[in-house]
Amino acid sequence: MISIETTDNCTFFRVTGDVTANEIIVQATEYMNGEQTDTSLWDFTQATGVKISTVEMKGIADSLKKITPAGTTRKVALVGSKRINIGLGKLFAAFAQLAGMPYIYKVFRDLDHALEWLADD
Repeated sequence: MISIETTDNCTFFRVTGDVTANEIIVQATEYMNGEQTDTSLWDFTQATGVKISTVEMKGIADSLKKITPAGTTRKVALVGSKRINIGLGKLFAAFAQLAGMPYIYKVFRDLDHALEWLADD
């Protein structure tokens, strides 16, 4: 499940339980098609399972690239607590960069460090 909260120009995507590629695409697409904030944080620390293959991960990046506004740079923090979540986050960041998305992605193991990075200008 993915819940969304927006505060102080940051959108928080909190992932709990198991999550699939389709759920991430749906939530990210709704966000991209709506009013966006300058920063966002995907918190996977409470996820029990991330059921996403490498092909699906690339598909997420490709899908989001199609709807990403050109020329707008935003910061996105990805936070995971398990090695697999960290690895998937880094893989997604690489795919997003290869797709030419104008966002800056960074992967963290610690929520506080992610928030500090997002607050930094």
